[in-house]
Amino acid sequence: MRWWMVAGILSTLARLPGGKRAYALLQQRYGELARLEASSRFDNAEWIVSQARQWCGELGDLRCVELGTGWVPAVPLALLSAGARVDTYDVSLLCKPWLFQRTHEELTRRTDAIAVAAGVDRSSIAERLARIRNSPDLAAACHRLGGRYRAPFDTSRLPYKDGEADLLVSNLVLQCVPPEILPPLLSETYRVLRPGGFAIHRMRLSDEFAVRDPQRNHLEFLRYSRTRWNLWFNSSLKHQNRLRASQFELLFTEAGFRVRNCDRTVDEESLPVVENLALAEEFRDLDPRDLATINLDVVLQKPSRQPASSGAYRMPAQDAAHDV
Repeated sequence: MRWWMVAGILSTLARLPGGKRAYALLQQRYGELARLEASSRFDNAEWIVSQARQWCGELGDLRCVELGTGWVPAVPLALLSAGARVDTYDVSLLCKPWLFQRTHEELTRRTDAIAVAAGVDRSSIAERLARIRNSPDLAAACHRLGGRYRAPFDTSRLPYKDGEADLLVSNLVLQCVPPEILPPLLSETYRVLRPGGFAIHRMRLSDEFAVRDPQRNHLEFLRYSRTRWNLWFNSSLKHQNRLRASQFELLFTEAGFRVRNCDRTVDEESLPVVENLALAEEFRDLDPRDLATINLDVVLQKPSRQPASSGAYRMPAQDAAHDV
């Protein structure tokens, strides 16, 4: 199917009563949820666990906040199984009970890989996953392991005092946030992290509409102005801000973060396309390799202006197991 037809279908569904449910059914039939076990989110979860271990040390009792739970809660469940205390938030309640169960089953098959990523014995991972096997949904599972799932929730106003979290993570989320919302959102993540705390973000910067359209290069979406892109293609069901790697890095530093690690994947085969593309004005001054960066992984740190508190940490009061 041509990419513009996909965008048109989603824009239409976003305006119709019941459109969100229809979109979910399409995802189950044709999209990521039809092949949930093959989703990249499981590999991403292992990567985030390994990065958390590398930068934060032992994961046991690590105080972690996730932005954007999504359909497949691989990241929060992987971190919880590694011993971290995870609160995961989303602007929409997407993770249904059957999605939690399928995610749990796949993570159970990946017990050894999670243990390696976390640097712990596999038996501890297996024990925590077994503890939540019969949970009715994600909210109950998180509650049993000392975390919580809140959706729908305004993630620009998180329920923490300043400096209460050790780690903040997101997986394929920031490229979907409207650009005007990113600065206050990043400022909020900076606020809730303790001095010296880390933020780990994985982003995909290519055109998701073009994934299954062989006639469309996945960087051609840079030819549209922001106004045209938002009017014709963006919707509440799928939003792509199209920001490039350098623009994200600037937003991170403006929020106060220090960029500790930044891994870019440049699509070398698409460089000629980008170099000959009639770019929208907001992209014309950027380097072609910046424009052709299709994946961005960053580790950010809040500067240590003062020693971390040695006092005992208390998570916000737990909600009832099914209160999301």
